[in-house]
This record gives sequence, C-alpha cells and structure tokens, in this order.
Amino acid sequence: MGRDLPARVITVVLMAVAYVTCEVAAHADGRPGAFGLAFGGLLLTAAVMLAVFVRRPVHPKQRLPWKWTLCLGLGFILPLACEPFVRQLLGEGFPLELQVVNALRTLGLLLAGLAAWPRLRRLSAVVSLFLALFASAMGDQPAIPYLLMAFAVCGGLWLILDHRAGTGEPVAVRGEVVKRVKLRLPYREALVFAVLAMAAVAVVIAGPKRVMLTLGELVPTSGGTGDTDPFARYGVGNGPEEVAGDNAKTAGMVESDKVIEDNKDALVDVVSDLYGPPHKPRKELERLVAGGLAEVIQNHGKLPDNRKPSRDFDTSRKGPGDSRKPTSSSAARGRYEVEGRTPLHIRMITYIRYLAEERRWEQGRKPGSRLLEHTGGEWMEVRGMQPGNWYADDDHHRLKVADATDNVVPTPPNLARVRIQRVDKAEYYDWEYEGVLSLSGRKKTPPGVVVNTDCHTLDPGVLPAESFPTVGFNPAYVDVPESLTIDLTRIADKWAGHLPRGWSQVHAVLAKLRAEYSLDRQARAPEHHSHPVLWFLEESHRGPDYLFASAATLLLRSLGYPARFCLGYYAHPDKYDPATQHTPVSDDDLHLWPEVLLRDGQWLVVEPTPGYEVLPALKPWTERLADTLAFLGEWASRNAVWLSAAAALLGLTVVFRRRLADAIVTQTWRLFPGRTWRVQALRAMKLLERRAVLAGQRRQAGETLTEWVGRLPNSDAALSQLRSLAEWAAYAPSSPASDPPAVAVCQQAVRCWPYRRFRGGSA
Repeated sequence: MGRDLPARVITVVLMAVAYVTCEVAAHADGRPGAFGLAFGGLLLTAAVMLAVFVRRPVHPKQRLPWKWTLCLGLGFILPLACEPFVRQLLGEGFPLELQVVNALRTLGLLLAGLAAWPRLRRLSAVVSLFLALFASAMGDQPAIPYLLMAFAVCGGLWLILDHRAGTGEPVAVRGEVVKRVKLRLPYREALVFAVLAMAAVAVVIAGPKRVMLTLGELVPTSGGTGDTDPFARYGVGNGPEEVAGDNAKTAGMVESDKVIEDNKDALVDVVSDLYGPPHKPRKELERLVAGGLAEVIQNHGKLPDNRKPSRDFDTSRKGPGDSRKPTSSSAARGRYEVEGRTPLHIRMITYIRYLAEERRWEQGRKPGSRLLEHTGGEWMEVRGMQPGNWYADDDHHRLKVADATDNVVPTPPNLARVRIQRVDKAEYYDWEYEGVLSLSGRKKTPPGVVVNTDCHTLDPGVLPAESFPTVGFNPAYVDVPESLTIDLTRIADKWAGHLPRGWSQVHAVLAKLRAEYSLDRQARAPEHHSHPVLWFLEESHRGPDYLFASAATLLLRSLGYPARFCLGYYAHPDKYDPATQHTPVSDDDLHLWPEVLLRDGQWLVVEPTPGYEVLPALKPWTERLADTLAFLGEWASRNAVWLSAAAALLGLTVVFRRRLADAIVTQTWRLFPGRTWRVQALRAMKLLERRAVLAGQRRQAGETLTEWVGRLPNSDAALSQLRSLAEWAAYAPSSPASDPPAVAVCQQAVRCWPYRRFRGGSA
C-alpha cells in the first residue's frame, strides 16, 4: 500500500462524517433515517474494500480505468434516477436539492474508495467539504455542531496525511519523444466561447432578474414558483407537503412549528350547510321540564358555544350532494389530509339515543373511564381496555388538520396509540366521546397539526360470537323508541332472526340494506310522516346515508347488539392524489354510519350505505406474501403462453449467450471498422481476442501477441498476417509509403477464425 495508506483511511473517515452530518440535517427531528443509515453503511463498506484493494496508478498521468469511471458516473446518476420509483413504491421523496446532495454523498464515498488515485482522493475531500457546508446551512439540529467539529478535526488530519502521501519517493515516468505537431483550429473551444457569449448577451437583453425567475420556474422545488414538488420545503415554491411561513395555506404532512388560528364555522354549521337546516318541530309540540311547561325561545343566531344540544342530528334533513372529484394539490384542499390506507372513517360526533317523536339523534356524552398513558416521546397509548385476540396488524395513519371546526382530534376507529408534535402530556388530551379524542382547553384544533395514529384492524368475518357483549354495557346502546319497537323487531327478525348470534346476523342486516335499498342524497321523509326510519324501510327503499345508518343502528339494537350512530368524515379512495400520496377530506365527505360495540370496548365500524366501504384488516407480512404469490400465480396462468415464450427466449439466450455476444461484437466491428489502416488492424485483432475470451482462450497478462498466437491450436497464415499487421499498427513509426492492404487481411482473419474455431471446431 505504501505511504498513502493513512491518507486513504482518513479520506474514507472524512467522507463518512460528512455523510452522517447530511443525514442528520435532512430530518427535522435530527434522527437519521433507518434506510439512509443502512444505505450509507453499505456504501461505506464498499468504500473501505475499494480503499484497501485498489492499486495506485503506475505513473501520475495514467488514466482511470473505464470500469471505475462508469461506477462513479452510476453512483451519481442512480440516486437521481431512482427517486421517481422510490416515491411510487414508498410514498416518500426528497426535494431536488436533497436529491442532488444524496447523489453527491454516494459519489463522494465512491471517490473515497478510490483514494489510491491522488486526484480522486482530493476530489472526495472537496465533495465532503461541500456536504459539510450544505449541512451547516440547511439544518439547525443540536448534533450538527458536534459533527462539524469532528469533520474539522478529520479535515486537518487529511491535509497533513495527503501532503505526506504526495511527498513520497519519485516515480519513474516513461520518456516521450518530442515531435512536431500540426496546428489545428480550436473549433471546440471556439464553439463553447460562442455559446457562452450568446448566453451573456441574452441575459443582458432580457435582464438578470427576469432570467433568474424564468430559470426558477424550471425547478419545482425550493425557489420554483410555477410548478410544485410535493416534498419541497423552505422556498417560494413549497409543495403540498409543507406548511411554510407566517401565511401558511398548504396542508401536507410536514410537522411544522407554526400552526394557524382561524375563525371558521363549527361542525354543526357545516352539517347544516351540507344537509340542510333541521326540520322545524310542530308548533303544537309542548316541552316539559321539572317545573312545568316552559316557553320555547327560538335562537336565530349562532350559539356562543358549539357544545350545545344543537349538535343533535335531525333525521328529517335533506341529504348532501355528491362531488367527489380529485382536486388540485397546491393548497389546503379540505378539512384534513390523510396519509395511509383508505377508505377511512374519521369520527367527529357520536349519537346514542334516538328520539322518535322529535325525529333526531341525541349526541353522546363524555366517557368517564378510558385513559391515555404517556409511553415515551410524544406517543400516548390508550389504556383501560384489554384488546381481543381477533385483531390483525396495527395500521398507521397520518392526518394533517387543514381547516378544523372544533377541538376534536381526527380519530380513526380502534385507536391504539396517538402522537401530536409537542403535545407530550396525557392531560393535554380529552375524550370528547367514546373513541373520539379532543384537545383539552382549546375551542379548535389549530390547522397545521399532524396527528399520527396506530389503530387496530380486524376482519369482521372472523369475529367469534362471544366478541359481541350481551351484558355490562350502557343500556342506552340498545335503546329503541317504544313507538318503533314492534315494527323494527319484526323487520330485524325477518332479515336475520333465523341466523346464529354474531357477525352473521350483523352482516345479514348490512347486506340487505346494501342490496335492496338505494342511496338517494336528495330523498327526504314527508313532514306528515312521524317516523322517517320506517318510511325509509317500508315505503321509499331509498334515502340519504343518515337514513341507512339510522335504520341499521336501530335494527341491530332490536337484535340485542349495542350500537350507536356516528357522524364524521369518509376518506374516499377515489380522492387519492398520487402526486402527494395523500387523500384530501373536505366538507363533501361528511358521512354518517353505525358502529357496534365489541366486548373489549372498541367500536366496530359497519357500513350499510351502498358505495361506502370499511378499511380491511392489515394482514401480517406472511399472509400478504402468500396473497401476492397467489396473485402472481393467477396472473401467470392467464398469461401462460406469453410467459412460456419469454422463458424459452430467456433459456435460448442463456444457452447461446456466447454466440450472441460474438454476433453483437462482430456486427459492431462491421459497422465501425475504422477510418485508417492502423485502427482497422487493431480493431480486428481486438475482435479476435474477444472471441478467444468467449471461448476460454484469453491472452494472459504480459503475453505478447506473437506468444498468444503461437500457442493457439491450428494457427494459420491468416491469423499470423493479422498479428503482424496489428503489431505494425501499434508500434511501427509512421511511414510515407503507401498503406498496406489492411481491409483484406482483416476480413480474411475474421472470416477464417470464427468463435467456434476458438472453441476447437473447424473453420
């Protein structure tokens, strides 16, 4: 290795420190990503192996072998080329400047591995210095100053050891004969100068500021103002992944230090705007209180506190319109942004008791027992229940609040853990309803808040009968108004009474509603009809989603299942935006559905409304792998003919790979034989050497052409003539004599020595 071994080692260490510094600066929390560290570890291992085994150049002017040049080029290009595929597969990405930094980190580690070459060693140090400067300007994480201090120490050692490696023993350089050369016109340099001059004139004419803005439009990341990159940040052209500045309007998944206060309508006003105003009660209806008759005071304005009985849901409203269209990703596109699997039900309000005479659902009350426990960091775990053994893997979602109406935290079903940045105490949370979180002490959840949730998932089809409780729950969950009991019990028994207790009965009710009833968002029960639910079940057979949910809830209660009526948002898969990997949730996605209580205290979301689905269970990786293999097997059976043809073609390619390679190099030689006799002779000899390599007759290192040709079996005059011509072309000085007949000699040798002759066959 010689005197430059310490310089090689310190180069690798210097680049490793720069890599880690950039990895820390690329994450807002200062915690390097697992993938980044693993990938960096692999690159560092490769760099160490290269630094140990790569030989030093023989003389200072020796060119870097083409294979190492190719590796360096690929090391810089591949991280940039793979970014679209990583975004597609993982749903994660980096802005353009971080993509370039990642490419430079890969290139720098490869350069450090080739530190035996002095020029590459110094170039690696320059790359590491750029990365360190970039990290110091980009991030303010607490670990960065210490990493930069380590980089400065390593940089000082690198300067000393690199200087020591360059002052070693002199290397003998092969002498060159000074000869006269012809003057040539520097057309390439003149062309570059002309292009630069034209560019400078264009900048002066158009104006530097205009040119800068125009070029900025071409970069959809920090600095771009026209297009946007979903993962851009800190610049003019922030993508939908960032809430930036004091005038934030976007709603992506970056956990920002800034939140937005607003003065929007409460959720009850949103419901009224979408579904229409509540049904007015009959004037002759009397209200009784403990002290006798009370006068009804009509309030024509907004209530000062949105936690009033006005949040009850009237079942005589008109249903909402349908406008599920993908929207632009340039700003806040609704109430929430959901990252994760869909469809997803997001609870906001739960209703327990149905008041048939008033045709409305009465909202639930705060629970008194379920607790949150701080488990480290900012994660809060739900306590006070023992999860059943029927759950599959937990699912992770990130929900960003873009335009909240109250202090309710968007809560998916079956919540297990929750985390909000900077909310690190359990007393900051409160339970608004069973399974619905809220922020304690606030009237609204500030937009810009990112809610991370882990929720249990399950397949209802595998629920045992004992998972549905029969005792020990709030009696209000099975309460059916007396005026509806007879009719609802008759319908429920007809639909599911003959089935065993459990999911089969619940599924029968849901399937009946989904199959024989139609979703009509404009349908509305007549004002003279006292029971909209019975009108829906027995007469119209069509209605809005809240009539489906009301009917299912009351029918399930008639069968003895504790159930409730829920209002919230539905993250529809049709709204998924592939550009941001998110699903926007707007006011149009307000939805109502029933839920059934399970024995462990969780509420099972069920969907009786056609067109709506429930999030399926997240299977273990073994089952997902089995499903994938089954899908691939089914796909292979459907495309058996094409797969058989492709397999046969691949098999033939493997069997005849050497002959195929010979045909390719031969055709290349025929298309590009060379312009001079010297080039023609050398390329023809190179072609024969490649044929010999394919046939296992490689010319050994240090073996001359004469020795190699002499040991080939059945060597003939054609090969000897080409060998002589190639040696003449390589070593003989230029001669004013006429050029030898190289074309005929080359064609004769190539024709007489095909690939099969090198394998021992005949010509």
